[in-house]
Amino acid sequence: MFRLLAGSFALTLVTLGAGAQDKKDPKEKDKATAWVRESNGVDLKFEFGKDTVTFHVTAGGNGVVIKAKLTKEKDVVTAEFTEIVEKGDFPNKLKKGDKISFKWVEKGTTATLSEFKGDGADEAKDIVEGEYKKK
Repeated sequence: MFRLLAGSFALTLVTLGAGAQDKKDPKEKDKATAWVRESNGVDLKFEFGKDTVTFHVTAGGNGVVIKAKLTKEKDVVTAEFTEIVEKGDFPNKLKKGDKISFKWVEKGTTATLSEFKGDGADEAKDIVEGEYKKK
């Protein structure tokens, strides 16, 4: 009888412990996932949240941080710029309200960006399209 009670207690602890690990902190749901890429001397970092994305584009002392509203339908991401902060002499002048879209396919710790379109896309396409690594 004691063994049966001890075994049941141990099984209950293991089950409760596993359940507690499965529950995520509510803050974890809103935490952004960062993806990085280096292309032709330009460092790119994209931080995807639930319905926002922040793009960091840096080349030496020049760069831009763009915050945007995010919508995603299947593998197509659309971003509308809500805030733009330039540092140094950033060549492309972007503005609030500009929109871009691209295909974004994640496989494990790698993601591929393709079909880049939108405001200023022609100049940036060769740099932003390609493979990103999860940070």
